[in-house]
This record gives sequence, C-alpha cells and structure tokens, in this order.
Amino acid sequence: MNTTYDVIVIGSGVAGSTAATISQRRGLSTAIVDARPYGGTCPQRGCDPKRVLTGVMEAYEDAKRLKGKGISGEFNLNWEDLKAYKDSFTEPVAESVEQSLKEKGIVTYHGTAAFLDPHTLKIGEENITADKFVIATGARPSLLPINGFDHMITSDDFFELEEIPDRVVFVGGGYISFEFAHLCARLGKDVVIVHRGKHVLDFVDHEISNKLIEHTKDLGVDIHTGTEVKEIEHLTSGGYSLRVKKFDHEHEIKGDLVIHGAGRQANLEELNLDEAGIEATDDGVKVNHNFQSLSQPHIYAAGDAADSGLKALTPPAGEEAERLMRHLVDAEEQPLITSAIPSVVFTYPILGSVGITQQEAKEKRIPYEVQSRTVHSFFTYKRMNDEGAYVKLMINPFTDELIGAHVLSSHGDHLINLFTAAIEKKMTKSDLRNMLWGYPTAESDIPSFF
Repeated sequence: MNTTYDVIVIGSGVAGSTAATISQRRGLSTAIVDARPYGGTCPQRGCDPKRVLTGVMEAYEDAKRLKGKGISGEFNLNWEDLKAYKDSFTEPVAESVEQSLKEKGIVTYHGTAAFLDPHTLKIGEENITADKFVIATGARPSLLPINGFDHMITSDDFFELEEIPDRVVFVGGGYISFEFAHLCARLGKDVVIVHRGKHVLDFVDHEISNKLIEHTKDLGVDIHTGTEVKEIEHLTSGGYSLRVKKFDHEHEIKGDLVIHGAGRQANLEELNLDEAGIEATDDGVKVNHNFQSLSQPHIYAAGDAADSGLKALTPPAGEEAERLMRHLVDAEEQPLITSAIPSVVFTYPILGSVGITQQEAKEKRIPYEVQSRTVHSFFTYKRMNDEGAYVKLMINPFTDELIGAHVLSSHGDHLINLFTAAIEKKMTKSDLRNMLWGYPTAESDIPSFF
C-alpha cells in the first residue's frame, strides 16, 4: 500500500528544505527524500566548507605579507589541520538538518528517488505518491568527453582528501578550479589549470578575470587556456598523464592528482523523468516563471535542478523555493526575478561581480561607460602591504546609474554586496560619491573609485 502526501520534495539542500518547511507550515502533509546525507551541497561539500578553508588561507596570506611589520616567527598552512577544522563545521550538518525537518512534522526518507509515473516515486522497495512534487536535487560535475574521465576526482572528493600530493592538475577554468588552485599553491603544491576555452571564469568580466589570472600566475600556478584534454592515463609508476591539444599541437602534462573543475549540470539522471513526462535539459527541469514544469504543471523545480535562466547560486535557490511555494499553495502568479545577483570567487584576492559585464554590454548593445583603476595604493590596501586590488565599474552614460561592478580585492566579497544594493536601488555615481562612509574602511574608498 502506497503512502500518500500532499507534497513530496526531492532533495534536502537550501531549495528543498525551504520548500518542505513552507509546505508543512501551510498545513500540507509533506515528505522529503535525499539519496545523500541531509543538508545538500552548500553546507557540506560546497560554499561553507570552501569558505572555512579559504578564510584560513586569507589569514595566512595576510600574516605572511605583514611578516617583519609587526608579525614575526614561523607559521605554515597545514592541510591536515585545515581539514579537521573544516570537518568541525560539516560533520554536524546532516543530523542537524534532518532533525530540524522531523521536528517540524516533515517525514524524511533516505534513498534514490525515481518516478514510476507522474504521481508516484519509488524509493528502494517503497512507493510513495503525492499530489504535488518539488524537484530540488541540485547539480553534479558535468560529464566530459575525455578518455580516462573517471581518473578525475570531484570537488566533493577534494574536501575529503587526507593529504594533497605535490602536483595537482585542474581540468576546467571555473571558480572551483581557481579557488582550490589558490589554496593548493599556498600549501606549497605545484598547480596547473587546463581550460578548453579562450577565457577562464567566462561569466566574469574579462578585464577583471585577466587581473585575477595575473595574481594566480604570481602564486606559481601554470594556466593553459585554449587547451583541450583528450585523454587521462593512470601511470604504472604513479600519477597521471594528460594528453592535451592546443591549436594543432599535442603535448603531455603530468600530475599526481587530477581534479574536475569544468562545470556542473543538473543532477536529474536517476529520477526517471521520462516516466513522469517531465521535460529537462542539462541545465535542469524546464520551468516557467512560477517554477512549474512546462510539461507537468503539478511538478515544480528549484535551484540547480531548474532550468530557470538564473545563476546557479545558493541565494537564488532559496528565493526560487519561496516563490514556487506561493504558487503551489495559493496559486499566486510570480513575477520574474529581476534582482541583481552577485557572485563571488573566493580566491585571494577575492573576485566579486554583479550586474552587467563589458562583453555583455557590447554583445547586447547596451550603452555604457567604464571607470576602472588599480587601487592597491589606497590606504586600505597599503596598510596591509596588499598589492592585489582592482575595481571596474560600469555606468549608464545617460542616467549615471551603476549597472555593473567588478572588484578584485581582499575586501571584494563585502564591496560587491554594497554594489549589489546600489544597482538594486538604481543609485548613481553622484549618490555613491556623496555618501558619508565610516573611515578608514574599504567602503570609504568608493568615492575615489570614480
């Protein structure tokens, strides 16, 4: 006999937990299922553990730059201690999240969910049915057409390494590769990034990503762009050989560890979507503005599992879940999400980006003017002996409103949030110039950016 619910949520990350909590709060009988430990990617194998690691890295880098300027003695960045510190944040997550859901009255299931028909899920030996479903299964590393693809480890695996070998190769030039490359380089490892495209971090303004490349190379990281990995071979002597091609030339790159950093795709493979008649792409379930499946309106999707056109980031995932539940429960039509969505690459210096990039402005023929400058001579950075600071602002030349901001700085994560608010509130150059800021702070530099 099947157990029936009003709503079944598949996935327990930010989007899934948000949807399930709202569903139960609104009086709907609710179940949630996850094939992995409860809590999703962000707090266990994504944003949060990454930030713990890179936060310590930043403190180490600051101290190293200030040695002889008030800091003395020997200190090292140690992976074993770093991992233990990271584990202290991640290990309690699964039990804490599941317990919280249970206390709210949500029924929790463990196992791989697969649709048998548009209203039935199979989980192990049990079938459960529902009137409505929310798919929030997140994303997984993209499959790559590389012979020996399975020799690569993923970012999930990286977090669990007991030790990091001497030479590390990252395949793909995305944010995962750059963040981990900065960490590995500061741990004293030889690091290589191999990227097939012309531009690494292609979602970022190219001028600012080029500045990050300079700093990354200064750390000793070897970056190969326009280079395609054709094959990865496990050597009998140990380590790996990568056969790569650039232009018409093939050559070999060797490493002790090869890490997948070439993008992610919606994690939908095991759901048997065809059995439920759900249309999907590599970017997720095809949804409308209410985050309803275009082919099965009683099924919704949010976060990385939804092909919504929004950035695959944690804050949009939570917002999508809240909006879809307003529609699922009350049939309220939802407006398009037009908010400025910032992104942050936690290298060091930190790269923050929000709004339009220069390449987008050119492609879409959007009028703009650029104000960009190196700011490491400002007191904010000079007092820390920090030579890595650059700011690029995009301005609407007719209204003077800020339409894009791209920051490479030790304060990049904080500054980009402020610029996000400025874009959201349609603030102008004059607005930002004329504000009074606490001094001396990174924010008090803003009037001088223009």
